Amino acid sequence: MNPFAERSSKHSTWPVILTIYNLPPWLMQKRKYLLLTILISGPTQPGVDMDVFLEPLMQDMKILWETGVQIFDKYRKESFTLRAIIFVTINDYPALFTLSGQFKGKFGCVVCIDDTAYVSLTASKKIVYMRHRRFLSKGHRYRLKKMDKYFDNNSELQTTAPSGNSKGQRVFSIVSKLKFVFGKKTKDGKPRKNVKPAPGATFKKKSIFFEYLEYWPELDVRHAIDGMHVQKNVFESVIGTLLDMKGRQRKD
Repeated sequence: MNPFAERSSKHSTWPVILTIYNLPPWLMQKRKYLLLTILISGPTQPGVDMDVFLEPLMQDMKILWETGVQIFDKYRKESFTLRAIIFVTINDYPALFTLSGQFKGKFGCVVCIDDTAYVSLTASKKIVYMRHRRFLSKGHRYRLKKMDKYFDNNSELQTTAPSGNSKGQRVFSIVSKLKFVFGKKTKDGKPRKNVKPAPGATFKKKSIFFEYLEYWPELDVRHAIDGMHVQKNVFESVIGTLLDMKGRQRKD
């Protein structure tokens, strides 16, 4: 979020907003029901150190899950125990990798994770994710196509798509033994060197959600992509390609 609309600004602002999702759809996005819990402001983005800023919020959410808090119901004129959970986060892809601790790049698919199929493009030095035909039905006609400008000269013989890799228990088993030290500097004040991931590594840290929320491994979908990126970027690119609209086709 850039509050001053300056693309060259070195200022970074990350708001963390909670909304009550058991309200009707026409109320949950109203301003009075949007709770600004954290505002991270500074010259640079927090990166993987985001968990340090989220810890006070996670402590409160743990209390709301385990014991709850006493709230007075003005309509019924009585008190009740309020409990709450965080069942999903809504963010863009950079924030998703920050929250989950997953590495970008070769295994950057948040669904396939360690079963991600990728190809490194030497000319552009970019990574392209391939083998999307794994998600088609078993007898789909696109699976056997090879010599076509839209495919990579290979048939797709894998019949099962990697649908279970992103489940909470699967991710928890990967990150449960990871050790990560937060902070930009070491104890003696020197800049901390970035440790290169081991071959095949998919996560760099254990998310703070797993540390405080005991129900987090039970959730199959923990992070969702915000509507702006899905509706605007993806939808415009797909429709622009299908309708052959000038300037709207995907170039990569």
